Amino acid sequence: MKIRISGLIIVTFFLAAVCFTAVQAAELPLIRIGIVRDGPWARHIGTVDIVKHEITSIIDGQFDARFVTGRDLDGDWTVDGIRETLARALANPDIDMVIALGHVASHLACRLERIQKPVIAALVIDAKIQRLPLREGTTGVENLNYINRFKSVDRDIISFRNIIKFRNLAILADRYIFQAIPELEKEARKLAHEYTINVNVVPVETSAEEALANLPPKTDAVIIGPLFRLTPAAFQKLVDGFSQRRIPSFSFWGRGEVELGILATMTPAATMDHLARGVAVNILEILDEQKAGDLPVAFTMEEQLTINMATARATGVYPSLSILTEADLLNEEAKDIARVLTIEKATKEAIAANLDLAAADREVTAGQEAVNQSRSSLLPQLDVGITAGIIDDDRARASGGAAPERSSTGTATATQLIYSENAWANYTTEKHLQNSRVLGRETLKLDIIQSTATAYLNVLRAKAIENIQKENLKLTRANLQRARVRLNVGAAGPDEVYRWESQIATDRRAVLDAESLTLDVMNSLNRFLHRPLQEPFTAKNVDSDFLFKGEKWQFSELVDNTRNLNALKVFLIKEGISLSPELMQLEAQVFARERRAKEARREFWVPTVSLSGNVDELLSEGGNGQRGDAFVPWDDTDWRVGVMATFPLFTGGRKTATVRRTLEELTQIRTQYEATQERIEQRILIAVNRVRASAPGVRLSRDAAETARRNLKLVTDSYTRGIKSIIDLLDAQNLVLVANQQAANANYGFLADMISVQRSVGEFIFILSPEQKQTWVQKVEDHMKRSGIEPNSW
Repeated sequence: MKIRISGLIIVTFFLAAVCFTAVQAAELPLIRIGIVRDGPWARHIGTVDIVKHEITSIIDGQFDARFVTGRDLDGDWTVDGIRETLARALANPDIDMVIALGHVASHLACRLERIQKPVIAALVIDAKIQRLPLREGTTGVENLNYINRFKSVDRDIISFRNIIKFRNLAILADRYIFQAIPELEKEARKLAHEYTINVNVVPVETSAEEALANLPPKTDAVIIGPLFRLTPAAFQKLVDGFSQRRIPSFSFWGRGEVELGILATMTPAATMDHLARGVAVNILEILDEQKAGDLPVAFTMEEQLTINMATARATGVYPSLSILTEADLLNEEAKDIARVLTIEKATKEAIAANLDLAAADREVTAGQEAVNQSRSSLLPQLDVGITAGIIDDDRARASGGAAPERSSTGTATATQLIYSENAWANYTTEKHLQNSRVLGRETLKLDIIQSTATAYLNVLRAKAIENIQKENLKLTRANLQRARVRLNVGAAGPDEVYRWESQIATDRRAVLDAESLTLDVMNSLNRFLHRPLQEPFTAKNVDSDFLFKGEKWQFSELVDNTRNLNALKVFLIKEGISLSPELMQLEAQVFARERRAKEARREFWVPTVSLSGNVDELLSEGGNGQRGDAFVPWDDTDWRVGVMATFPLFTGGRKTATVRRTLEELTQIRTQYEATQERIEQRILIAVNRVRASAPGVRLSRDAAETARRNLKLVTDSYTRGIKSIIDLLDAQNLVLVANQQAANANYGFLADMISVQRSVGEFIFILSPEQKQTWVQKVEDHMKRSGIEPNSW
């Protein structure tokens, strides 16, 4: 029974709420609004819904708006049809107010001689060219109001010419527009004469192919007027046709068409939203019993140059730097750049191609040959030679056949060291020095990886700062527009506009500086990779977890408290000392010096022993003193074999000085080893301490940037309402700029500090294989467990 009563209560309340809402709606005054279009739109079909939404939002709770649309209010794309549709809407007793939502409908509405009910012409092309009625800021015509956006065909052409200097311009617009507004074609001829260019008007209906075919052969630029009859597919075909012919294009309608591939426009994306809001505000004024003819027609809207850089590249257009810093750039980063880098790929490429490392490779290779060279003295030596000579005849006769007057002799000599302390010391020392050279190359390799990774992060940092400067420039442009609105309504003087214009110049310079810095750091990275310095590339962003982490932790968490930090320092110092190629290199040099010291001491008592032999073969003889002239005949072959031991008995103190020198050098290297070990330990501690500061700094700087953005939003709203001054807004904007820059610097500074930690330890974890990374992570976890710290407590 209780359940039934509860259900009855709920139903009762629901019916009461419905009835109350119905009664409330019935009490609102009804306003019936007819929307007249030039014809059924094939594109931008959501525009009518935008207008309806703005009107409904503004009059909500005051009036009940009903909209009359449909085939009867579409003018069928002819001047006569649009004129008849306007007349039909004005005569319709079921329509209280008319919105002309078409360029020709707006033009014809402003030319009506008698207007029975309020009419708002929403889509005016250029009020000045169309010679629309204007009297002290209003139409002065009963029941007529139009929205004058102060859009100028003249300014659009000037803006287009600032991007590219064309000679033959084609203006494409729907055929019926030129028929209804002949002033547009006259203005085009006037501008052609003024700017010394050729202007051709190309009427368009529903075919993109026909429009492209009607372009004059020498056309080098086109301006696209309203083309509502082209379907989206046909319009895209038209845009693609311009790109294929490398013809730069400019949109009168706005940014949406630039996003589809048109080169540029001066009309921002939110123009239709603002326009619809202006229509809605004027309707509310009329409903509040203001006369339409007395309402202001001025509706200042922002103009923003937008350039599609992908289209610019496709058509071979290269705007000046001043234009690029002024414009909102779409597709600024080229999507067709084949060279895409990640930080891992960049470091591996540097290892393979860096010139400094290549030079170190040659040094190592040459050092190996030095080892072979020192070993050669321990192996058998064989020399061969030939001697030809002539002596005086009396000496030849006196020699008894030992020295013929003319002779030629072949000689072969072989030697083999049995033992030489110096030769063995040279060989052993050179092997240690070669190991030192290899380890020196490893040290250089680590430095190059760090330099390359840091250069890569600098590219990302510079690009982030560049984007921040560009966003700040956009913000300054928006504030300039706000200042102009304040000036128009009398809430500010022209000095505010001048101040924002000055700020734009400053911000544009900052953008240029940031772009130059980005180019500099990209050139620097290319040098590390031994690439052409200006070769373009795309650098993928780096995640803060890209270095190394466990399944449930990341490195920055290990430095978040003193206990973890102290345990981690012990582990990293131990790893750094065991992995350091600098220490290994010094160890190799210690071994080399120890061998030299041993040689110097042994030189006091160890002789050099060698085995040698030679063979002489008489090849020819002649004249006096031949072997046959002697009493005892000699054969033509002479040989000798012997063992020789040498010992330097007295060297003037050289051996004693050598011992002392080598011992001092050995002590110096050992001392240097200890000093290097201390430096490595200090380097690790410094790197970890930096991460200790920079890791939380990333979060703190992001929080500061978010707070600054919220503050800017509040100050901007207050500035728009006249509560805050321009100084307040400038301060708030500058605070956001600085906070965003600090956030970017903190993020990439933290990543650079993480790179420094790995360099100080002597191993870059982020370029290891997954198995090697896991081994490293496991070593960290094992050490932390041995220190009494479980991973789940990190």
